Amino acid sequence: MSKNSEVGIDNSGDNAGVIVAMNTGTINYQLQNSIKIPSKIATIVKTLGAVCVDEDDPQPLSFAAFKPDEKIQYNCVIKYDQIIREYATYFSQCEDAMNLYDNSNMGSKSRILRCIKNWYLEFKGELLLFFKDDNKQDIEIVRNNADLLIDKVSQKVRDIILQSSNSIELNHEDMDLGITCFVCYCFMKCKILEKPL
Repeated sequence: MSKNSEVGIDNSGDNAGVIVAMNTGTINYQLQNSIKIPSKIATIVKTLGAVCVDEDDPQPLSFAAFKPDEKIQYNCVIKYDQIIREYATYFSQCEDAMNLYDNSNMGSKSRILRCIKNWYLEFKGELLLFFKDDNKQDIEIVRNNADLLIDKVSQKVRDIILQSSNSIELNHEDMDLGITCFVCYCFMKCKILEKPL
């Protein structure tokens, strides 16, 4: 090959990406169908904020978060173990969405978290009632049904989102992803399942 030979680039096939031979300027590329998880979380927070209006309680609500590993192990979470570990990274986005909504709707963060806690306590109470004759301690019943309790709270959030006019903003995949992130956030805020001793 001589020094004066031109080198060409062939882009054969179906490529949805970008290929550049020689660039002397700016390349602009627009992503198609990108998912903005924080905006999905914000929609979920806004929807729950509209539903959880009567959840005021004079008792102060603790906002302390626990390490996921510690709480997963304490509650014997199996099905949601890896999901919680994966989506724990979205904790700060959920916290930001909650704080932002709370700034424009004073007290909404505590109402939403109290609402989630009350739903959990309701489902836990149903389980304890169902197993009342088994002579087991409450924590043992919770540990044996930890994943079921997370399922029930997730389903309650999903049902509320689907019944809301805000569900138009979310397709089902985005909604599921946002709910998963939000439920993991609530788990880490100790509104779902029991606090490690």
